[in-house]
Amino acid sequence: MVRNRERRRFKEIQRQLSNDDPEFARRMTTPRLVARLGRWITAWRLLGLLAATSAVLCLVLGEAGSFLLASALALVLLGYARWRPSGESLHSGA
Repeated sequence: MVRNRERRRFKEIQRQLSNDDPEFARRMTTPRLVARLGRWITAWRLLGLLAATSAVLCLVLGEAGSFLLASALALVLLGYARWRPSGESLHSGA
């Protein structure tokens, strides 16, 4: 009986919190790792990781020239993902 009452009270608190501050409620229900990963992944970083992966694959297959080219591309893309003009926020447009 007490447990059911507590569950109802917790659901009521959760519902009220979701109505009062939906962003905070969303952050509290989203696992931290998933949230951090979602904020970290951008198109540039995804392309950079793809280029790095293809560079390792080319190295394993013996394509040294392709490895160097893909590595350079990966470094440029990942470096560009970190660079931001002054005044531009990390999540601009979101």
